[in-house]
Amino acid sequence: MHDHSDSVTPIVVVLGGGMSNDGRGGPATILRARKAVKLAKANPTWTFILSGDGRVDPASSDLTEAQFMARILVEAGVDGSRLLLEDESRDTIGNAVLVAARYLRHLQPRTLYVVTSPFHSTRALLLFRGVLGPAWDVQVAASSPARGDATRRANEPGGIDWTRRFFAGITPGDLKACIRKLIADRPGYATSRTLQFDDNPDGSDTTLGTAA
Repeated sequence: MHDHSDSVTPIVVVLGGGMSNDGRGGPATILRARKAVKLAKANPTWTFILSGDGRVDPASSDLTEAQFMARILVEAGVDGSRLLLEDESRDTIGNAVLVAARYLRHLQPRTLYVVTSPFHSTRALLLFRGVLGPAWDVQVAASSPARGDATRRANEPGGIDWTRRFFAGITPGDLKACIRKLIADRPGYATSRTLQFDDNPDGSDTTLGTAA
């Protein structure tokens, strides 16, 4: 375990769990947002990043997962100034890479809680730890299980195998390598505005795995 200063406030990332055909959040998304409400009320200085597009029709005007979850938190009394949105991602690897690229890459490493469903916890941990590197203390804060989780759990072994293959040859915390691999594997992310950056004039990689 790394020595994280008490003055460095933890961050919470809340992962969307799907949207329904009527534009509302699915059961997993709602339960994850409710878990975030509990954490927000118990920890009033923490910042929450709500992550996910998840719309059945991305061209529609429906709320994204991130927007839908933000609405739940605000309606529960959480100050909207504590909420950040990442609503381009369409899967868990996208959640991890886009959250890191948009919000975390310039921050001092610290504890980061990922709110997700119990069945999804192992894969979410592998992905966020692989993208962020060992200087970040990534933990899961699990929501209550939702209806339908048993079916989704049956697909997790394949997702975990894919995750391990994704990180083969990548140093944990090497964000630019993760971005290159993400775009190679899932070309739809090539148009993401969040991923269009170049921090280093010499072209070297941005690494999140080293404490600032």
